[in-house]
Amino acid sequence: MPICQSCGAAVAGAVATCANCGKALAAPPPAIGEVVVDGTASPWGAGRIHQDRQWPTPSRGWLTAGRVLLAPTVLLVLLAALGSTVGGRDVAGVDDDPGVRWTTQTFQMWLQLTLTAFGTPMRNSNTSSYGTIVVGIHVLPYLVALGWLALLWCGQRIATRARADAPTAGAAGAQALRTGALSATAALVLGWISTGSTHKETLSLDMHITAGPAMAPLGVSAFLAAAVVVLAVDGQGVLRAEAARRRWLGGWLLAWQHAARVVGGLLVLLTVVSVVMQVLVDRPFPQSAFRALTVNGGGYLFGVGSGARVVARGVRGGAADSFALYDLGEHGGQWWLAVVPVLLAALALGWSAHRGRLPQLDRARLAVLYAALTSALVLGTSIWGNDHTIMKGEVRDTRIDLLGWSLPTVLLAAAAWAVFGALVVPAVLDAVRRTPVPVSAPLPAQPTDGPDAAAGPIGLVEPVEEERSAVGHVDLLDSHAAYRRPDAG
Repeated sequence: MPICQSCGAAVAGAVATCANCGKALAAPPPAIGEVVVDGTASPWGAGRIHQDRQWPTPSRGWLTAGRVLLAPTVLLVLLAALGSTVGGRDVAGVDDDPGVRWTTQTFQMWLQLTLTAFGTPMRNSNTSSYGTIVVGIHVLPYLVALGWLALLWCGQRIATRARADAPTAGAAGAQALRTGALSATAALVLGWISTGSTHKETLSLDMHITAGPAMAPLGVSAFLAAAVVVLAVDGQGVLRAEAARRRWLGGWLLAWQHAARVVGGLLVLLTVVSVVMQVLVDRPFPQSAFRALTVNGGGYLFGVGSGARVVARGVRGGAADSFALYDLGEHGGQWWLAVVPVLLAALALGWSAHRGRLPQLDRARLAVLYAALTSALVLGTSIWGNDHTIMKGEVRDTRIDLLGWSLPTVLLAAAAWAVFGALVVPAVLDAVRRTPVPVSAPLPAQPTDGPDAAAGPIGLVEPVEEERSAVGHVDLLDSHAAYRRPDAG
């Protein structure tokens, strides 16, 4: 039965006017059940669809960034919750009630410690009628930092592999900005939660104490860390394409692959050594309830074993201790065992360069990268504080090196071991095994016809097949095939 478009009444039969309102039916009215979609208002029963209100939804990129950041953020909160169950006496001098295993103040303190994984200090400000004292503690727990980076890396890899196509350079950069922004937001929220203040009054003093992380450096560090990881994962395809066109970039990328393998294995070895020392030694490093510094203890041993000088000072800058492997002083001779991980890492670096058939120029690049990574590893174990005091108009800044290093000795030791591992060891292996390496590897030949003719030279850092022996046997157990230069010619 037709419907009048003016009043919505049913019209019986094929008439020209509506029996209800008397309006002319200018056009054949729509039948009941017909759907008419337009933007005009209509009375009830006209059969037109009214669109629901559309609410804005996050884009796929923001949702992906939120998913990959969920596990790293939960890790920080979980470690703080687990740490708070042991109390805070050994961490920051907080005298907790032995009968209470968890308090809000203790959780905030441990959350501050976990947030130092971004390389930002935690600060304690004490304001009274006499003046202000701001103490900042700088410590980088490797276990938390590496765990956060590993979870973010794995999450981004899974998200990237789920895509049907590889992201372009622009898409990778945009996703890095999104993930960095969400990472900074999450870190700042955790920093705000971990910040606490107390008010104490005595007969002669009224103090206001505030403890929390440095918010601005925390946000910047969290943004940069997440953005770099996303770029490293999503930008692999673009980086490899550029490395195939530019010889120098391909050389640096290949050297980075070798250096990253060795340093990754070194971190595992140092962690095992540090855990063993925590169990067997009466006074291990570090002497703290914060077990996330376990990997730092391994890095500390590596620095001493490499020959760098430890410089530790007491409060107010007083010299407390300074020693090196060649100048142990009152320290026992057992420190010479710290050379073993350093030597093993150098030998592994040389073996990797030899089996990968790296040319001399790439070996020099490998030495530079290995020296930079090991220097950062040792210097990152430093624990130091700064005391900013304003008392009666007088300003005083004091640095407290709880555990520090002599920078020239760290750089010199790292450079020496890098030259030994990346240049000397592979040269000796080349001479013994009679496998000469060219000064530089030529670019592979570019196709002259076919679909790949306009793509430019490719395969500079792609995996190659294992070298065949004289009898035609193929070594299937070679784990270095993916890191080897293509054969010349």
